[in-house]
Amino acid sequence: MMKSILKLMITVSLIAFAFNNLIGEEKVKDKAKVKMLTFKPDPAVLKILKNLKENEGVYLPALKTAGNINAEQKKFNMHKNGPSPRDYCLKWVWAPDRKRALFCGANAGTPHRLNDVWEFDLASNTWVCLWSPDPDMNKFRGIKGEEKKKIVEANGYVKDRVTFTNRGAPFDPVHTWWALTYDPNVKALFWVMGNQNKTGFLSKMDRSFMNLWAYYPYENRWEFMRTKPSPRVANASILEYIPDLKGSLWYNYGFKRMDIYNAKANTWTKLMKVPQTRDYPGSEAVSAYDSEKKILVVHHGGGTHRGKPMLKRTYHYDIMGKKWSKVIESEEGPYGYDNRTPMVYDSVAKVCLIIESKAIWSYKVGDKKWSKITPIGASPKGRRAYMACYNPEYNVTMAYPKGMNKIFVYRAKKNK
Repeated sequence: MMKSILKLMITVSLIAFAFNNLIGEEKVKDKAKVKMLTFKPDPAVLKILKNLKENEGVYLPALKTAGNINAEQKKFNMHKNGPSPRDYCLKWVWAPDRKRALFCGANAGTPHRLNDVWEFDLASNTWVCLWSPDPDMNKFRGIKGEEKKKIVEANGYVKDRVTFTNRGAPFDPVHTWWALTYDPNVKALFWVMGNQNKTGFLSKMDRSFMNLWAYYPYENRWEFMRTKPSPRVANASILEYIPDLKGSLWYNYGFKRMDIYNAKANTWTKLMKVPQTRDYPGSEAVSAYDSEKKILVVHHGGGTHRGKPMLKRTYHYDIMGKKWSKVIESEEGPYGYDNRTPMVYDSVAKVCLIIESKAIWSYKVGDKKWSKITPIGASPKGRRAYMACYNPEYNVTMAYPKGMNKIFVYRAKKNK
């Protein structure tokens, strides 16, 4: 018995020592402002993008990685594959000022709960790690009591009822669901994090105010966006930047709220109370903003619940008219869940696209109908969910499945 206890104490001490050394190393690197890494475009990729036809799909050559990739990420082959899709983290958002697509989010407990941030540069076919992660608190599931508490407390702190890592980042983060967006007005990535810090140490989450975090890529820093008043903490939300409102629309079915966040003023404005009926999208829906029609398109459903099929429903929110409408309720069409079907808006083809693991679906606001697409060339062929983002610079939808090491690009057919 004594040998077992001694072995456990040695293991805990070694882990704590390694984690504290890792954090100390990162603190030094993060002191300076970050200069954006630039790369020489890959001629093979540029040729593919130039010659890509309408309604054609292609897998690019094996991707590359760059940036500050640490030992924690290398355990999951991120130095080879980049971040890959994560449970309930498929939203990959476009930063127009950087002309790159940003991604972050944690898995559902396994294999990791990391606060790393990445961006993808299409021309060079490169995943760039911007923020290397703090230690994964999920590692301590098998350690109990005071020893676990000591390790957790060595890697974070509490300020104004919010828990931070020692580097000022989200402590023990959770999924993004569909609540991730980029606001070009302040050049920041915003993440409504939901139920953070499952370890339960340091401080229990205060659910009375919104758990909104911002990451500033030009400064390589995280910031907790405290606001008063604000909505409460909520899981499985939608957060979508709406250029016509110069703010981010937040929707949560479970908490019956829809609000707009103004990042420059750091204020929330309540738009409406959301009734919990089928006339409004349920939790874990996906969305895309049709900037021409000024309609937020939201899709939800598919699969079964308690043995019964879940109908697939598509909704429109009229930004200018401030009105919801349910436009489709059917057994047909794509799935609509934030852990399996990313959704984007193609501003050239003027359609919303959903990328399933083995299919592409197209939706035009005026037609109110989903159409399954048969691309020329390659089609999605992953066994798991893709992440996806529309790239307006090259007019392609980029999609990435877990473990393939290759980005899929698709150019939609323009609508007449």
